[in-house]
Amino acid sequence: MLASVGLVACSSTSSGASGDAVRVGVTTSLTGSFGTYGNMIKDGLEAGLYCITGGTNEVDGKPVEFVYADDGGDPEQTLAAATRMVGDGINILTGTTSSAAAIQLGHFAEQQNLLYISGAAGIDDVTGLNANTFRASRQAYQEAAALSSVLEKTNNKTVVLAQDYAFGQQYASTITGILESSGSEVEKVLVPLDTNEFTPYARRISELKPDLLIVVYYGDGAPSMWQAMSQQGILDTTTVASVLVEKSHWSIYGDAAEKINFVTHYYPGAPGGEMNECLTERVPDADLSTHDGFVAAQQIVHAISTAGPDDVEGMIDSLDGWSFDAPKGPMTIRPGDHALLQDMYLVSLRDSDGELVAHTVGNVGSEAAKP
Repeated sequence: MLASVGLVACSSTSSGASGDAVRVGVTTSLTGSFGTYGNMIKDGLEAGLYCITGGTNEVDGKPVEFVYADDGGDPEQTLAAATRMVGDGINILTGTTSSAAAIQLGHFAEQQNLLYISGAAGIDDVTGLNANTFRASRQAYQEAAALSSVLEKTNNKTVVLAQDYAFGQQYASTITGILESSGSEVEKVLVPLDTNEFTPYARRISELKPDLLIVVYYGDGAPSMWQAMSQQGILDTTTVASVLVEKSHWSIYGDAAEKINFVTHYYPGAPGGEMNECLTERVPDADLSTHDGFVAAQQIVHAISTAGPDDVEGMIDSLDGWSFDAPKGPMTIRPGDHALLQDMYLVSLRDSDGELVAHTVGNVGSEAAKP
């Protein structure tokens, strides 16, 4: 297991001495509660580098070397690892899974004049944080806009079910603002994080009789929450939308799966071209954050090949406004605030030979991002 802030170099190419390599710092969670996402980032980075460089893992004849630090999801350890990396001469950082750590690293990148590409962190505040900060994934606003568009009719009544802590409150408020601007009536039902009994909340939602229920819920209580919604008949009488989690956790939806409209930025089997084929060949079980790592690698290679690894301002300029084909399809880094414009997927889960399989219903919330 990697030390919490120990630095471990990893390059899948043997050409070139380490001193000649372009080193990229990857501060992410390889253990702990965010470890699943961090390891997806790692797989995606390495697959992306391989695919983009045609298997050489080199840019302009120099090997690219990822230097990993496992932060365990602790923002303080993230910053400590980043500080050590900068002291070691690294000026490109990526990999972050924690939103709190992403904000800290964004400010750190500006102070130290680094190129920083956040990983799977979805907090909106990364967009427009400063010139040095980019993102490799979706942001919460894009998910919220996509969820809000599931029910096409306007002037509907919507209930947003979310967890009662900072992220859940912010997410629910974002969705509320989007829907209310189109004339919809919105009510929030916030559930404490330590809730084990969801029947009272399900009954409350049933009494409100919403046209649309948007669920933003993560964690161990999710199976019980979905069961309570099903028992109250909500899934049979209401259009329900939620954010799709990684495939290994699809079982949390139980029998409710086929009755939910899911929104996601990537999923196993997502349509795509040459890059997606290469990603899934390298990582057969590629999932949400695997794609984010791949996109980070695309930005890193483009910046290095365009401006050179030592020209931070040049690398920033090369990415500002850049459009490219990610595994999922076209993406554009919006000039100025570096929002990553992209389509979102509306998918359904269906039982196929005893296994839940995702099917594309359509693209929603296209190119929406924090204003």
